[in-house]
Amino acid sequence: MCDLALEKNRIDSILAEAMNHGPVRTSIDATELAGYGLAALRSHYALSCPDECMRKRCDEFAAIVALSRRAQQRLLQTA
Repeated sequence: MCDLALEKNRIDSILAEAMNHGPVRTSIDATELAGYGLAALRSHYALSCPDECMRKRCDEFAAIVALSRRAQQRLLQTA
């Protein structure tokens, strides 16, 4: 079993930090967000977790972040 399954809170923290800094901090593109998240996870877990496992979690997390940001933008536009 890879570390991602055992360290979900830490993984989510790494992903949140990666997706809230630099050029993607306001992005609503899930693919772009997942790319930054994957790079961050690889730096921590490349030797202990398969790329496919990391990519899956990044895609899931990025989809949630992108959806949340889109909803927030809509609220701001209608306010």
